[in-house]
Amino acid sequence: MIIFWKKMSNCWKKCCGKICKSKPKSEVTPDPDEAPTEEDDQLLQQQIKAAITIQKAWRGALVRRSLKLATNCALIIQRWWRKTLQHALDKRKIKALVMYIWPEKSTVLLQSLFRMWLMKTRYKKYQKAAYVIQNHWRNYCFVKASSTYSLNNLAHEGIDLNIEIVVG
Repeated sequence: MIIFWKKMSNCWKKCCGKICKSKPKSEVTPDPDEAPTEEDDQLLQQQIKAAITIQKAWRGALVRRSLKLATNCALIIQRWWRKTLQHALDKRKIKALVMYIWPEKSTVLLQSLFRMWLMKTRYKKYQKAAYVIQNHWRNYCFVKASSTYSLNNLAHEGIDLNIEIVVG
């Protein structure tokens, strides 16, 4: 890696917020007999530091992108799971409600039928009582009216009902 950075061509680089000019290629060629100077070491350290900064930024961007993708996937799975759980809970609630309603509905239906039978029985009883009262009233009115036309009343009014029988 160090050799790669030593062989870079003449270009402007941004290193740790500073702009520095790298040495031309002819100056950077390593000479096995020549020891690197302090300036070369400093330039090499700046380039390494710049490369590390760029790698950190790129790795951070990759990690943030993968974390965002993983978060979105987790949110999608959680949303689906919550929807599935809510659907199952709704089904259980409806089943419990139906199980509660059927006995209640049956009870109400039985009570309604019993009340209907009771009212019908009372109605028939009152109808029979009314029928008896009406018959007695009609009989009373008939007797009263017929008494005016009885034989006694006819005799008093001048109709002779004596029949003479002649034999002879």
